[in-house]
Amino acid sequence: MSEHLTQIQIVDYGRRPIPTAEWLFVSDHLAVCEECRLQVEEVVDTEATFLSLKSGIFDKVEGGTLVAEDIHLTFEQMAGFVDETIVDLQVVEEHLAWCEACETAVEDLRAFKEQIAPELEQESIQSPIRGTTESLWHRLLAAMISLQPKSAVLVFGSALAILLVTIGWLASLALPGMNDKTEVGVIPPSPGVSPSTLPSSPPESSAAVMIARINDGEGEISLDESGRLLGVEHLPSTYQQMVKKALTDQRIERSSLLAGLIQPGSRSRGQSGIGSAKFSVIEPVGAVILSNRPTFRWTKLDGATGYVVEVYDEFFNQLVSSPQITHHSWTAPRSLKRDGTYYWQVKAIKDGQEFKAPRPPAPQAKFRILDEATADDLAKARRDYGSSHLVLGLLYAEAGLLEEAELEFKALVKNNPDSALGNRLLRQVQTRP
Repeated sequence: MSEHLTQIQIVDYGRRPIPTAEWLFVSDHLAVCEECRLQVEEVVDTEATFLSLKSGIFDKVEGGTLVAEDIHLTFEQMAGFVDETIVDLQVVEEHLAWCEACETAVEDLRAFKEQIAPELEQESIQSPIRGTTESLWHRLLAAMISLQPKSAVLVFGSALAILLVTIGWLASLALPGMNDKTEVGVIPPSPGVSPSTLPSSPPESSAAVMIARINDGEGEISLDESGRLLGVEHLPSTYQQMVKKALTDQRIERSSLLAGLIQPGSRSRGQSGIGSAKFSVIEPVGAVILSNRPTFRWTKLDGATGYVVEVYDEFFNQLVSSPQITHHSWTAPRSLKRDGTYYWQVKAIKDGQEFKAPRPPAPQAKFRILDEATADDLAKARRDYGSSHLVLGLLYAEAGLLEEAELEFKALVKNNPDSALGNRLLRQVQTRP
C-alpha cells in the first residue's frame, strides 16, 4: 500500500474543494486504507456533507460529463422529482439514466406515495392545518430518513420495504383521527316488535381481497392476497409466473441485454439528439433493437451538403457504410448479424470539411441487435397473445426492447386509465435508458 495521506489532504478532502486529479488520488487511497478513511470520517460531519463535497468537485468538471458512480441523489431531489416540483429536472433525469440504485429509490418513493396517499388525503380533510397530501407524505419520509445516518438510496430498496415502512410509520406516528374509537349507539326495538324478528346483520364477506386487477385483452387479470392469479389460464406457465411477479412487485427488472450500452453521464433513451441544436445522432443509441437491418437517424447540420454513415462491429471493424446522402436517415442495405453489438457514426460534409457525430465527450453510439431465438419467441407471442398488452409489454421489457414495451404499456393504460399499476409499468420503461 502507498504511504498514508498527509494531514493537509485529509482536512482538505473533508472541508474544501481540491483539484479533481488529487481528489481522485485521495479517493483511490481511501478505498483501500482504513486508517486514513477513519481520519477523514472524523473530519466530515455527515455523509450528506461528504456527498455534497464530492458533487461540488465533479460539478466543476468542464461540460459536467465526468460522473462519480458513488454519488447519489439527495432525498430532496428524489422527493421533488416524484412531486414534479424540482427545478433541476434535467440533472436528475440524467443521473437516473445510469444510476440503478437511485432509479430504484425513486420508483419506491413513488410507490410509497401512491400507497399512502389515500390515508393522508383523508387525514388532510380531517385536519386541514396539517397541509396538503404531498407535504404530509414528504414530511413523513423526511422524518424517517433524518433518524438514519444513511443515504436516502439505502432506505428504499424494494416494494416490500415501502409497504413495511408505510405500515410502521402510520402506526408509530398515530396520525390524528386514525386511532379514535367509534362510538356505538344501541337503538332499542320499536314497541311491539320482537327482537327475534329484527333483521339480522349481513354476514361478513369471505371473498379474498384483490391486490391487483387490470383489464387486458379480452378479459381481466387479477391477483388476490393469497397469491391466486386469475385470467391467465390460457398462458404458458412461464408467462403466468412473469405476470404474477409483475403484479406482485409492480416493478420491471432491468434487462441484462441493456448492460454496457449506456455509459455513465450519457442522456436517457430518446434524448441523444432530439431538441439539440448541435449535430448529433438520434437512434439507435444505447438500445436493443429487433430488426437486423437498422435505420439510423441523426440531426441536421446547417450548411452540410451530404452525410455518410459508417457501422462498426464491437472490435471496430467497419462492416458497412452509406454513399453520400442528403437525407437525415439511412437503412442498412443488408442484414447485420444477430446477437451482436455495434457502433456507428455519421459524417457531415460542409465546406469541404468533415464533421463527425458523436464526438467526444459525447459517448459512442452503441446498440445491440436481438438474438434470433428471442426474436422468434417474441414473434410467436405476438401471434398467440397479441391482444395481451401486459404480456407483450413484459416480454419486450425483458428483451430490452423498451420502445416496443412502451407502446404496449401505453395501450394497457388506455384500457385502464385509472390503474396505478399500468401507469407505474409505463413510467419504468419511459425513464430507463
